[in-house]
Amino acid sequence: MLASSGGMSLRLPADLTWSELGRRTWREAFDDDLLDLAAQLAYYFFLALFPAILFGLALASFFPLAQLTDDLGRVLGPVVSPDVLQIVQDQMRRLTHADSGGLLTFGALGALWSSSAALVSISEALNRAYDIEEGRPWWQVRLTAIALTIGLALVILTALTLVLAGPAVAGALGRRMGYGAAFEWTWLILQWPIAVLLVAFAIGVVYYFGPDAEQDWAWLTPGALVAALTWLGASLLFKIVVARFTDYQATYGAVGGVLVLLLWFYVSSIAVLVGAELNSEIEHASAQGKVPGEKTLAPPAPSPRPAVGAVAAGAVMLLRAWHRREEPSHG
Repeated sequence: MLASSGGMSLRLPADLTWSELGRRTWREAFDDDLLDLAAQLAYYFFLALFPAILFGLALASFFPLAQLTDDLGRVLGPVVSPDVLQIVQDQMRRLTHADSGGLLTFGALGALWSSSAALVSISEALNRAYDIEEGRPWWQVRLTAIALTIGLALVILTALTLVLAGPAVAGALGRRMGYGAAFEWTWLILQWPIAVLLVAFAIGVVYYFGPDAEQDWAWLTPGALVAALTWLGASLLFKIVVARFTDYQATYGAVGGVLVLLLWFYVSSIAVLVGAELNSEIEHASAQGKVPGEKTLAPPAPSPRPAVGAVAAGAVMLLRAWHRREEPSHG
């Protein structure tokens, strides 16, 4: 997106400071009605949650996660509100013990289709952030969303495996290599930054494949990293507020947990959209980026999707060479 293919880009354009980028992102977020888009995403996330749990349980059978429900509680417990975690774990236990006729058959396929609706809504929101119109046919958008759903599920399960099985693996390697407990403690410290980077990578994958825009691949972008850190910080703050300053169960009764879950989805959606807006503003400010609303390039480099980054830079060079060739000679 912001660097050559396969690279890592956290560098801003020379004439763009972080403070100016923050002001532009803030202004553009409100121009694009980011809060309304986040509410829309939260609704679709909620509808897709239980099918996603069903598909995740089917996929988790291929991973060394024998007690996935309890393991998820240990990993997300420090970050996520107990109300949110309880709803997710209760549904996981219900689906695990239900006689559904096999999770890996039609049930999982139907769940995959239903849960991909959340990724479809994210694609629409990302197009809004990039100021472009969707030009792909509906089936291509849906297939992309399904592929992203599978990919994100794999990343999440891999991260869970690293966090849960990592200490045991690190301890065994430490004993074999002679480093003892030091090696294990090093892993215990490094596993959380690695988990954050995996979350940023997953968000970056959505930023790359979600919108209808041609982009260069980068393993890590500023928007994805900011989104991951914002999500983590916002989730911690949300957990503290829910635990200490509000009592949704007393106010809303049985639906209190559902309300907390929706609010957490809303906060998470804001974090994802802020990262997309930030990446969009970097591209708009870059000499190789696209202008807001640009959909296609002028001949001789037409494209069915808007081009950004180095893709646009190469097209601009071809366009200038074509204009020089067409200009009449003087003298």
